[in-house]
Amino acid sequence: MVRSALFDPTDRDLFNEQRERFDWSLLQNGTVFRYDTRFQLDSACNRLTGLGYLVHRIDANDWTSVDDMYDAFAQAMSYRRSYGGSLSAFSDVFADVGTYNFGSDPETTGTVLAIAGFDTLNSVDSRTARVILDVFAREARLAALYGHPMLCLVESNATDLGKVGGIDVHHGSVWDVEPDPPDPFHPGDLVEHVLQVFVTDPAEYVADLRPVLTDLLATIGRWQVLEPVLISDPTAVNDAKCNARHLPQPLPPDARLWQISIGIRGEGDQTELGDQLVHAHHDAGLHFEGMFSRFYAAGTKELEHALNGYPELHDTTGC
Repeated sequence: MVRSALFDPTDRDLFNEQRERFDWSLLQNGTVFRYDTRFQLDSACNRLTGLGYLVHRIDANDWTSVDDMYDAFAQAMSYRRSYGGSLSAFSDVFADVGTYNFGSDPETTGTVLAIAGFDTLNSVDSRTARVILDVFAREARLAALYGHPMLCLVESNATDLGKVGGIDVHHGSVWDVEPDPPDPFHPGDLVEHVLQVFVTDPAEYVADLRPVLTDLLATIGRWQVLEPVLISDPTAVNDAKCNARHLPQPLPPDARLWQISIGIRGEGDQTELGDQLVHAHHDAGLHFEGMFSRFYAAGTKELEHALNGYPELHDTTGC
């Protein structure tokens, strides 16, 4: 394999495409980067793996000594434990990684060392933690002379890691959105989703909506759709008209804005349910201009008041 420049400014069109890549967003600013969360670190690793990088993932969360670090590095990068058993030897370790003696592969795009739980090492021995990053940065700079991009990514809440290899440790690029945490609801609760729709005949819309809800909510519990309510508030109507611009067809001249409320009792996750409702509407060819949800916890006065509008959902037993 003949290695070529990872980013080639002599071909302007190609170079413009290359600079849209995730690795460019990192390498243009250094070789060592910090991530706040495990999700962010894993996301960066996955993107780099997709670009052909060899990624060594190390979890430091359970380390209780520097010896644990030496063991983990030797295992991850496949070298003799005795060879890299001291801080003074780590320049040789990372230098050998850079020259493809071990822990790297010239057939790959580059090499990544990703350390989760870096704050554990920092608390065990802060000097060692700092030296490791500094040595990596210096050897990665040399590896770049061989056309070998090397990156070290650490999960850490420390914002004062300082300079390594003469460059500050910046927060790494984050291109993926962390999923929302679980937001469960239970049979004693009530989840209400309220749709705003521009239609000429709201009864027809509800008729088309019912089979969608039946398929979606059968495994969750019981549900009830309230009679549509005409919305006359000028601000709400104008906002909905702005949202309706994405519709494939213009609104009929006699379409009006209606509110359609759906009450749900059962067991599931509120975030997932909201996403599923959106996708189910889209798949069925049903359009809405706005949707929001309300949650009424079991045993609250708010739940008692909300259930006055949902007589079919008063009892929590049965489905």
